[in-house]
Amino acid sequence: MNTIHVSKFGTYHPAPNESVAWAVNDTRGYINPGPACDTCGACECGPCVECPPESHSNLTHPACAHWEDDGSDKPECIGLSFAFVCLDGGDSLCEDCAAKEVNIIPCDCQDAS
Repeated sequence: MNTIHVSKFGTYHPAPNESVAWAVNDTRGYINPGPACDTCGACECGPCVECPPESHSNLTHPACAHWEDDGSDKPECIGLSFAFVCLDGGDSLCEDCAAKEVNIIPCDCQDAS
């Protein structure tokens, strides 16, 4: 099982001695699309599935305001704002799928100070 460290401040970093590096893509609170889960396809597009396509084109629907109008009836998938990402292969996992594949342990690294 892959390992990632979590600090007492809730930040994540790859475990130093692992052969495969995992980290967290955390863009919560920012208008910045992230990856969808490569295992189950989870994303955060759900709230906008029901809004009419015209709200995407003029960006009047608040939840769609960050999507660029590409002329299609369906906006681009916004992915996950919090995902576990394999830095060596690009795989992205939601929290549920990461719990099966990534061992998250409290950080035991030496304090740099």
